[in-house]
Amino acid sequence: MKIIVSGKRKELTDGLTAAQLIGSETTVRPRYVSIVTRKEILLDGGFEDMVLQDGDTVEFIYSGEEEC
Repeated sequence: MKIIVSGKRKELTDGLTAAQLIGSETTVRPRYVSIVTRKEILLDGGFEDMVLQDGDTVEFIYSGEEEC
């Protein structure tokens, strides 16, 4: 599937969840993360249940970093 992540076009595996995308795209461990897509806002949860779809646009909104 093709989606836009933070303004960049990406081709990713069909069936990818928002949680899997967060794990593959983030280099820091955010304390809180929200995802805006399909005109929905997911606030720090529900990422495992949200399956991304072809044509989605995803923007990450970070609310701080967790210390490692």
